[in-house]
Amino acid sequence: MITITYVIPYEELRQTVISYLRQVNRDHIKFHTTHLVGVEEVRQFSFDSDIVVARGITYTAVKNLYPNITTIEIPVTGYDVIRALVECRKTFRPKKVAIIASGNMLYGAPSLGEILDMDIEVYSVGTEEEARGYLSEVKSRGVDAVIGGLMTYRFARQAGIPCTWIKSGPDAIKQSIDEAVRTAEIKIREQEKAEFFKIVMDYTHEGILSVNQRGIITAYNRSARSILKQNQIPLGEHYAQVIPSQAIEKVLMEGREELGVLEHWGAIPIAANVVPMHRGSEIAGAVVTFQSVNRVQELESRIRRKIFLKGHTSKYSFRDILGSSPSLKQAIRMAEKYSRVDANVLITGETGTGKELFAHSIHAGSPRAEGPFVAVNCAALPEPLLESELFGYAEGAFTGAMRGGKVGLFELAHRGTIFLDEIGELPLSFQAKLLRVLQEREIMRVGDDRVIPVDVRVIAATNLNLQELVEEGKFRRDLLFRLDVLRIDVPPLKERTEDIPFLLRHYLDMFAEKFGKKQILLDPSIEEYLCGYSWPGNVRELVNLCERLAALYEENPITQEEMERLMKIKSEGCNEKELQEKRDPSALPGGIPRVERGEGGITRLEDMESLGILEALRLARFNQSQAARLLGISRTTLWRKLKGMGE
Repeated sequence: MITITYVIPYEELRQTVISYLRQVNRDHIKFHTTHLVGVEEVRQFSFDSDIVVARGITYTAVKNLYPNITTIEIPVTGYDVIRALVECRKTFRPKKVAIIASGNMLYGAPSLGEILDMDIEVYSVGTEEEARGYLSEVKSRGVDAVIGGLMTYRFARQAGIPCTWIKSGPDAIKQSIDEAVRTAEIKIREQEKAEFFKIVMDYTHEGILSVNQRGIITAYNRSARSILKQNQIPLGEHYAQVIPSQAIEKVLMEGREELGVLEHWGAIPIAANVVPMHRGSEIAGAVVTFQSVNRVQELESRIRRKIFLKGHTSKYSFRDILGSSPSLKQAIRMAEKYSRVDANVLITGETGTGKELFAHSIHAGSPRAEGPFVAVNCAALPEPLLESELFGYAEGAFTGAMRGGKVGLFELAHRGTIFLDEIGELPLSFQAKLLRVLQEREIMRVGDDRVIPVDVRVIAATNLNLQELVEEGKFRRDLLFRLDVLRIDVPPLKERTEDIPFLLRHYLDMFAEKFGKKQILLDPSIEEYLCGYSWPGNVRELVNLCERLAALYEENPITQEEMERLMKIKSEGCNEKELQEKRDPSALPGGIPRVERGEGGITRLEDMESLGILEALRLARFNQSQAARLLGISRTTLWRKLKGMGE
């Protein structure tokens, strides 16, 4: 429903306006009338309308104060001005006349003086203040009478100046009403179109068809024609000739949407949404969005896949790798080159050097950057769950399997990258299955017989010596060849000590800001001390140290002695009392032989090696992984040497 407010310029015209409005027979247009004059009355009035019809200064005020309302002007013709001048001359017989009115009432007024043989001055006004000012001016200049709109007429009478107002004739009234009706009809059509396109956007299915309130087809898209297997859908015909749908009939009758309707349109199984279009409280038609049931199933699969992919994105790029040492820069340059080619990458390096950071960056700089990045810690997955997590499983594959099955991590990484961290920890029994996936680029879910092709780039990382594991029979040689196409060796922190001062200050500032503390001050000797440290935990150890320093920091600069104490406690994982006990070599735990020096000292190399291993185990509190890091060897090598010591 479109509402039109007609502002009657003066009460004498009310009957004329009402008479013309009665002749307008439009079901969807509603008229109101009111009487307003001037800017202030318009400002105080509340318009609840789509269109306002007004005249003179009132029209200008509505247009300026209510820009969202369509405003139509009641025209004032030259004949209306002439009639006012003739009436003024007849009534007041003036020698000099001033026309004071809004600009849209003054068309042709300056030339009327010659036509009517009258001395006429013209003043264009837009506000009450201007009208009052011009009236004072013309009165002082000896003007005998004034002609203007109703506002000017009121002010002139208050000032004692003879005045005649310019009246609009019946033709002008009818013309303004006709224009308002035409504008309302255009707005109605625009509302219907806007409603149609809004529904199209809200219900983004493939086939789209619209009907009016009588069920006549008014629009469709190409997908609708394709789904219905028709070259043309006849516009202007009833929908029942094309679509035998009870849902459309129900919506047109009741005005309520029907969603998820399953119908057979001929031989085609259809899933449809039927949504009514309203014009005010009336039903103006309906929009049908539909597609084949097979397409619905495909769409559901894609939506499910997108839900699973949430969070599988790369978080870092090459600019997040901090440091300027030559060895690190060389590794970054190599990684940048590798990111541009679509081949498997093997990243090697000690624990804590930032291998995962390189993996994220390679993906972010690759043509697959818009695809998923799925990170998998191979050591964190128990062997019984490896296959089902990486390859997925079918419904009912085993007791407790999810209904509908589960998408594996390789499927989630389709068109993207899968990062296999700690690849050296994979059980030998599973390596053959992974090798097949890398060779064939296809997976088979657990409990399923369907082969699913996957387009995945593999980035693997390890802190172990895979070649050594191959020689020990713990890693497949053919799998290593598949993974080790492009290799990046991430340098340990002890080999790029020039980066330590920058990294130390960067992370100290970061954690100081996180904990709401001021800048952390350090003794000048600390940087040199830290550059001489071996950093078995690499950058991760440095980050943890900075976080600890920031948490404990108060106000005084941290001394080298405090730093040594914190690092000793941190690296050995004990309190200060335990640290003093560890400094006493007199008590080794039972069960571990102690190598004593004889009078001639230790003469065998094997004894010296054994002594070093035992000392590392003692310092690591018999944690073999930590002892291996202290010795600079792999955990597998340590296990082999311990086995040899026990024989």
